[in-house]
Amino acid sequence: MGPFEMSQSTISARIFAVHQQLASFCPQITRIAVAIHDPITGTLRTFLQSTQGANPLAAYECALDDVPSLRSIAQARAPRVINDLSKALEPVSEHSVRILGSGYRSSYTVPMFAHDDLLGLLFFDADETDVFTPQVRARLDVFAQLISLLVAREQASIHTLSAAIRTAVKFGRFRDEETGAHLMRMSHLAQLIARRLPPGKALDDELAEFLLLFAPLHDIGKIAIPDDILRKQGPLSAVEMDIMRSHVDQGFALVNTLIDEFELNDLEHIDMLRNIVRYHHENFDGSGYNAGLSADGIPIEARIVKVADVFDALTSVRPYKAAWPVEEACRYLSDHRGTIFDPDCADALIGSRDEAMAIRRRFEDTP
Repeated sequence: MGPFEMSQSTISARIFAVHQQLASFCPQITRIAVAIHDPITGTLRTFLQSTQGANPLAAYECALDDVPSLRSIAQARAPRVINDLSKALEPVSEHSVRILGSGYRSSYTVPMFAHDDLLGLLFFDADETDVFTPQVRARLDVFAQLISLLVAREQASIHTLSAAIRTAVKFGRFRDEETGAHLMRMSHLAQLIARRLPPGKALDDELAEFLLLFAPLHDIGKIAIPDDILRKQGPLSAVEMDIMRSHVDQGFALVNTLIDEFELNDLEHIDMLRNIVRYHHENFDGSGYNAGLSADGIPIEARIVKVADVFDALTSVRPYKAAWPVEEACRYLSDHRGTIFDPDCADALIGSRDEAMAIRRRFEDTP
């Protein structure tokens, strides 16, 4: 692959292929990156990249309003060229500090829109000044459109699947403690864990983004569970527990049906969704359900979601319990690391408790 760093998925491979083509006529462009805009939180998150050398902005997230230079690009809906970054950027934001510290000297930034919605920003960075002449920009704009279409199509497919499942939830009268706020919190907690795992185990930005999108669908099979069991306040009988546990297989079947119906089998990382739905109740020591998998036999995305889901449930008010203090919830994770929870996943959340509580505050339950 030469000096370029990339992941192995199809969408990343296409970005890498674009970078190789650009290098043939403009070798000074040493980085292409895509940051996704989250309209709910107003943040930008690193998503895709092809970088010659180390990636300066891996696992980076910022509020768009905190970086005025990027916000102005989105507002203007027009590309921006900077021929000398050292003169144009002041090292006041983390974004500027990392870019300048990585040796980039000029840049071309293109906003990506899907209809009227900001999809994200596309960055071309070069290791020399004055690279982005009108002639170079004219060629880059063609590639920028191709990348924008690729990202928009991928996001649209995911949103189609999510919308289909939300519709199934609505018509299935799904009523549980899993409020919209809970699902937002646990999915962002899952992404936090994914990025804080030890080196070699942490998910890259692309996988972490798909985990964020798929995690809220983990318990979709509960739409098949009768209300008298799903909403029962007291302990479940053995028979009722078997019925409750069947939501895993019910969810797996539902997801597969929807994927087939909407012809989404080619959607990037679709097996991640299947793994989350099917294996998020497995325990690290093999005592969970339904497959009885253990340790690394459980897909990492399911291990991550389990920790995020349990932590948020513990620290949330439920009709049958008060919210646990964060320290008590962290102690529970620590006490059960290696039995219920993947030790690395538990440690990642325990070590990021301040960020975890910031996520709780961002997505508070409404009365």
